Amino acid sequence: MRGVDLNTFEFDWDLTFAALLMNADGTVYHRFGGRDHDSADGRLRMEALTRLLVDGLEEDRAYRAAGKSRTAPKARPIEEIPVFAARLLKNKEVSCYHCHMATEAVREQSQADGKWTPDDRWLWPLPDKAGLRMDPANPAIVKEVVAGSAAAKAGLAAGDRLVSVNGTSVRTEPDVQWFLNRVPAGGGVLEVAWERGGEKKTSTIVLEPGWKAATPLEYSWRPAMWLLKPDPGLGGSDLGADEKKNIGLAPGAFAMRIDYLIEWGERAGTGQSARKAGVRKGDVLLSADGVADFRSHLHFQAWFRLTREPGKSAVLQLLRDGKPVSVDLPVLP
Repeated sequence: MRGVDLNTFEFDWDLTFAALLMNADGTVYHRFGGRDHDSADGRLRMEALTRLLVDGLEEDRAYRAAGKSRTAPKARPIEEIPVFAARLLKNKEVSCYHCHMATEAVREQSQADGKWTPDDRWLWPLPDKAGLRMDPANPAIVKEVVAGSAAAKAGLAAGDRLVSVNGTSVRTEPDVQWFLNRVPAGGGVLEVAWERGGEKKTSTIVLEPGWKAATPLEYSWRPAMWLLKPDPGLGGSDLGADEKKNIGLAPGAFAMRIDYLIEWGERAGTGQSARKAGVRKGDVLLSADGVADFRSHLHFQAWFRLTREPGKSAVLQLLRDGKPVSVDLPVLP
C-alpha cells in the first residue's frame, strides 16, 4: 500500500483478495472480493469475476461516451497518516505496507483524534447482515432472503437480480458492502432496485439499531481483530485431531495450545499479568468463563476482545501435563 491513495482505492483492507474495476480517473465501477470466517475464498468464483469484467467493459464505454469525469479528492497515502508516519520514524525497517496496515492506521488515527467509537469496529458488513445471501457464481443474484430480515420486509426474494443501491449500479457483494459500510450501527436505510421476471421493482431496506454488530465468530478472520482491546495476553494454535485424542478430547472439542505470552511491546503487561495469574506456555486452553464451543483459536481471540470487560477476570480452564488447572485471568484495559 506504499503510495496508494486510500481515498481512491477504498475497499475492505482486511481482505485476502480484492479487485477494483476502475476508470483511469479513479472512478470505481465495481469491487470484487469478499470472504467470511468459514473460508478465505468460499465467496469467490472465477465465473463471477469473468462476468464482471465483461459487463464492466460496457459500463466503461458508457461512462466515456457520457463524457463523465471524476474530481479526485486530496490524496491520502498511508505514509502520510500521522500515526503511521510516527511508527515509520520509530521502525525504519518497515518497508512493505500490507493492506491491513491501512485499517490499523486509519483506526489508530481516529483514536488519536478522539473520534473513534466501539461501533467503528464493524467493518464492511456482508449483505447477510441485511438478510441477503447472494449467489457466489453470479453475486448480483439473490440466492436466499432470510425470513423476517430487513431484506424480506423490503420485499426481496430468492431469484431477484439486484440492479442498484442508492441509485448506483451494483453487481457484486462488495458493491453492496460499500453502501452498508456507510450506514451507522444505530440504523439507517438503503434504497434498492431489483429485477424480477423482467419487471423492475424498488423498495427501502430499513436497518434497525444494532444491525451492524458482528459476532465473535464473524469477526474472527479479520486482522483488525488483533487491534481490539482487551486482549488475553496469550495466544497459540489449535490442536489437531490426533493430539486431542491423545489427551482424551473429542475431535470437535476446542483445544488451544498456549504457544506464547505477550511480554513485549506496548501490550507486554497483558502477558506478564497472565503469567502472574498462573498461565504457562504449553498449557492447553479448553474453555473461558464456561464457553467451550470456540471454532478456533481465532474465534477465542475475537470472543475475548468483543465480550470481556476490563477490570474483571476471566476463568480459564486449562490442561497442564494432563491435569486440569483453573486460572483467574485479569482482564486489563
